Amino acid sequence: MVMTNSCSKLAYVPELDGLRGIAILAVMFFHAEVQFFEGGFIGVDIFFVLSGFLITSLLVQEFDCMGARINLQHFYMRRVLRLGPSLICLLVVFCLISSLVLGKEMAIKNFIDAVISLVYLSNWARAFELHPPDFLGHTWSLSIEEQFYILWPVVLLTLLRIIKNRWYIVFASALVALFSWFLRLYLVMNDATVERVYNGLDTRADALMVGCTLGVLISSSLISENIKEYLSKCLIVIAPFSMICLLAFSIFSKWQDPRMYYLGFFVIELLTATLILDILVGRRSIIGKIFAMKWLIWVGSVSYGLYLWHYPIFRTILALGFNHLTVILIGTILTLIVAACSYYFLERPILKFKKSFTYATFNKSAS
Repeated sequence: MVMTNSCSKLAYVPELDGLRGIAILAVMFFHAEVQFFEGGFIGVDIFFVLSGFLITSLLVQEFDCMGARINLQHFYMRRVLRLGPSLICLLVVFCLISSLVLGKEMAIKNFIDAVISLVYLSNWARAFELHPPDFLGHTWSLSIEEQFYILWPVVLLTLLRIIKNRWYIVFASALVALFSWFLRLYLVMNDATVERVYNGLDTRADALMVGCTLGVLISSSLISENIKEYLSKCLIVIAPFSMICLLAFSIFSKWQDPRMYYLGFFVIELLTATLILDILVGRRSIIGKIFAMKWLIWVGSVSYGLYLWHYPIFRTILALGFNHLTVILIGTILTLIVAACSYYFLERPILKFKKSFTYATFNKSAS
C-alpha cells in the first residue's frame, strides 16, 4: 500500500506560466489567421492539461495537509473569484459595444450569446448547434473547464477517502481519460458532427484527465528520487522532441481533420504532460530555460485576460470591415493593453479576497 501522509506544498513554478504563455500565443495566432499557424487551436488542449494538473495537485495537497479533508465550498469560491469578475467585465463591455457599433439585430444576438457564456454552456450550444455564440465562441473552452471544476473535485475527494493506495487513483484517472478518448472515437466512427466531438465535455475530458493523472502522480510523491533522476536524463532528449512535435501540430493540423479526433488530440495531451514533467523533474533542461524567459512568463500570467478579450476584439475588427493584417497588428496591441489592465486592476486585487478561502498560500500557477 502506498500512503501519503506527508504535507508537501506545491511551490509556484514560473516555467508553467511560460508554457501557458506559449499556449495563449498559439491560440491568438490561430484566431488571427496567421499564416502557418492553422493548428494553433492546440493551445487550448495545452491549457486543459495544465488546468487538470494544477487543480488536482492543489486538491491532493489540501487533502494531505488538512487531515484528509478538502473544503469544497472554499474551492468553488476561489474559482468564482478567479474566473467570474473578469468574464462579467468582458460580457458587460461586449454587450455595450455591440449595441453601439454592430446594430440592433446583432446586439440582441450577442446579448443572448453573453447569457449563454455567463452560465458556462457555450460548449453545448456549439456542440448541438443551439444558438452557438459567434463573437463569444471561444468561451466554449471556459465552459468545459468550469463544468470540470464542478465535477472533478467531488470525484477526487471521494476517491481519496475510499482508496488509500494512490496508484489506484492514478490508474482510475487514466482510465477516465481513455474512456473519453474512446468515446470520441466511437462518436466519430458513427458520423457525429465535428462540432459535437470538438465541444463536448465528455469528448474532450481526456485532456483534463491526463493532467489530473499527472497531478495525482506528482503531488502524491509516487515517483522516487532515483526514478526522477532517470527521467531527468531521458527528458533531455524526449522533452525537446515533444516541443518540436507540438510545433509541428500547431503548423500542420486542422481542427476539422478526423485524424485529430482519432489520435491527434490524445498525442498532444501526452506531449504536453511530458513538457510539464520535464519542467518539474528535469535538470539542465533546454525546455525549462525556454519557458523561464521573463517575457513569456508575463504573457502566461496575463493569459486569462488575453484569452477572454482577444477573440471578441479580433471578430469586431473584422465585422467593421478591416482586413486580417489589421487584426494581427491592431487587434493584438489592443488585446495586450486590455488584458494587462484586467490583470493589474481587476484580477490581482481580487487575489486578496481569494486568500480568505484557502488554507495556505495559494499557488499562483493555478490562479
